[in-house]
Amino acid sequence: MAYVFQFLLKKRTVIGLWALAGLGAVIIQYLLGTNLEINNFIIFKSSYTHLTGLKNLYVAYPNEYFDLYLYGPVFALLIAPFALLPALISYTLWNILNALVLLYAIYQLPVSDKNRAIVSWIVLNCLITALVNSQFHAISVALMMLSYTHIHKKQFFWAAFFLVLGVFIKLYGIIGLAFFFFVEDKPKYVRYLVFWTIILFILPMAFVGIDYTIQCYVDWYKVLIHKNSLNVMLENSRTDVCVMGMFRRLFNNSTLSNLYFIIPGLLIFALSYIRISQFGNVVFQLRLLASALLFVILASTGSESPTIIIAFVGVAIWFVLSEKTKLDIVLLLFALIISSFSPTDFFPRYIRDNFINQYALIVLPLLLVWLKLNWDMARDTAKTMKVDQ
Repeated sequence: MAYVFQFLLKKRTVIGLWALAGLGAVIIQYLLGTNLEINNFIIFKSSYTHLTGLKNLYVAYPNEYFDLYLYGPVFALLIAPFALLPALISYTLWNILNALVLLYAIYQLPVSDKNRAIVSWIVLNCLITALVNSQFHAISVALMMLSYTHIHKKQFFWAAFFLVLGVFIKLYGIIGLAFFFFVEDKPKYVRYLVFWTIILFILPMAFVGIDYTIQCYVDWYKVLIHKNSLNVMLENSRTDVCVMGMFRRLFNNSTLSNLYFIIPGLLIFALSYIRISQFGNVVFQLRLLASALLFVILASTGSESPTIIIAFVGVAIWFVLSEKTKLDIVLLLFALIISSFSPTDFFPRYIRDNFINQYALIVLPLLLVWLKLNWDMARDTAKTMKVDQ
């Protein structure tokens, strides 16, 4: 048994398993009899042809796909290799890339290889959910993590790059600013942020011109506002999977303001920053990273089951750093069952459709973990704990 446990925690085992997860997502779609170019991936690939054709990226193209493109124009450029490759090859490589980029980010965390492997195993099922839906969220959370790990390594040039790239692709990346106070040379870091902001802002202009690029940014802003209004509709159980959405559905009140939850949440999150003496403590930094990854999903009306992977990386980081009390173990199991496995066929469909999805209860375990994490930080256990490196 000990040998099996050691084998499962080996880095080579984890890398092979995650690569297979990317390939397995393609096989799952094939077995389901669906088009391998499933909708989200079609949206991604089409964005490149729309961009180079100087078309509006953010309007509906019902003859090509359903839903809307919600990413920045930079992403439409970066997807070019996948847009130009044959469908089956590009879809397979896309999923494998998503898996391995996130795994790379996990193995950059300043913890032991054992804990990195444990994080990888805890996140694995959420990864598969994201990959089956051909989502970008695995790379999205990886960019957030890399913006922190490169600060930890004092590689501020690349830390700024990963933060700005995350923002210019999907606004979730702004959470990277949460780690600003861990930067030793803040003026240099700010200069790098400005540098990468200018570079990535004008990058599309080199390919499609200034006027079209500026219009893309304007249209991006408009479609995000429009999408938010659609997310909070009670009849749409796929989105608004956040704390606000959970309470809107529990009380059957679509007009319930986000501010009732965002403001208290921000206050709880901000309390960590009064512990200035802890800014140099690696455990504290990692806990703040976990808190930020959880918070961005708990507070986003655009959250849905495939985006849970972002928060679940936070759950995994919290657990490997926790004291592993009975409460910690119960919370992890609760999160695995409800937040990780409820979107899958392993979970009873009736309960999923009539309770979990109906009331957005998928976020309840994540909320409890986030509150427990912030309680741990408030107790200042980071002062006495050392990270296992």
